[in-house]
Amino acid sequence: MLSNESIKTSINLITGLLVFIKLFGYLKGYITFIFLIIWSLPFIIFLYLANKLSIKSYQSFSFVLLIYFLSASLRVFGISPMLHDLLEILFITIMFIICILAPKSIRNNM
Repeated sequence: MLSNESIKTSINLITGLLVFIKLFGYLKGYITFIFLIIWSLPFIIFLYLANKLSIKSYQSFSFVLLIYFLSASLRVFGISPMLHDLLEILFITIMFIICILAPKSIRNNM
């Protein structure tokens, strides 16, 4: 079972990596600055709620992660996938699994 601190640490780390991957895409010219901000905003909001260990936020953000997963899947399984797209889909999948398992662990640890 995950401890509350390990849940917070893993969410912070994976969110940071996902935003860094998108920032890398912006610096390479694959996306615009507006898209970077709009894409990162749900993660920033979730980060605040996740660090407060809000169970509802984990459950709600799982749905948002499914949308991000579908979006990344279109790029990865397209004609020419790039390495940062593959990393993005990997980190989104890991974060989804954590968000699914975290509410039970948070409830048991409180």
